[in-house]
Amino acid sequence: MNCKLCGAVDLPLFFTQGNERQFKYYRCHTCRLVVYDTRDGVNQEKYILTHVDPRAPTRQNRGHQQTYAFIKRHMPRPGRMLDLGCGDGTVLWLARENGWDVKGVELFPEHSQLVRETLGFDVDTSDIASYNGEEGRWDCVVLTHVLEHLPDPVGALTKIRNLLKPAGAGVLEFPNIDAFDARLRRVLDQLGIHRHRYAPGYVPGHVQEFCRASFAFAAQRAGLVLEVWETYSVNPLQYVFFRTVPVGNKARVLVRRSA
Repeated sequence: MNCKLCGAVDLPLFFTQGNERQFKYYRCHTCRLVVYDTRDGVNQEKYILTHVDPRAPTRQNRGHQQTYAFIKRHMPRPGRMLDLGCGDGTVLWLARENGWDVKGVELFPEHSQLVRETLGFDVDTSDIASYNGEEGRWDCVVLTHVLEHLPDPVGALTKIRNLLKPAGAGVLEFPNIDAFDARLRRVLDQLGIHRHRYAPGYVPGHVQEFCRASFAFAAQRAGLVLEVWETYSVNPLQYVFFRTVPVGNKARVLVRRSA
């Protein structure tokens, strides 16, 4: 297995998933990216949604509210926002309520139709690699829990750079592979103390996993600078702790175009 970021070869096995340990992840010693061997199968369709309600008091919506609060904290003046992989559209809905001019892009046509009909947004159906948006026109480009699913993460980050205005910002979220609980689970598994049991038919959806070092490496290759790195939890008390001590299992970052 080779590294898709830095080109290092013969990556060592890092951890496995599946009840038969059939799904293998490898880690690069150079850039720290964790790479999944996709020859064992990928399932992205399990993320398709069937319902949208941005006002519902759900855990998912609390996460979206955190995302928008992060955007508002770093970009207090509304502008033009593009959400690549907008999912249920709630982040865009929150931004529009606050005066942003918003647009979404979504891979699954079911999502695009659902968001258009329910929330009234302009949503294009496209994968990120093929999307031909207005380059240099967006104040904020959002990519939440999408980067870990993409076969070409540097290409996606380069797309974000090209779409942003010179002073614009990209906001991304993705799992943090070096989180405390992720490290603990791997240690317990390696010691034979505890193994996760997977549902029948489980197939991974993530094709790589990032830590701060590997994401910063990818961003630099795409002409972006990592300006803010936070980890977070939807739980409010944990969120306060993880913002201060960055060991949470989800990362929220802000990037800008490099000079």
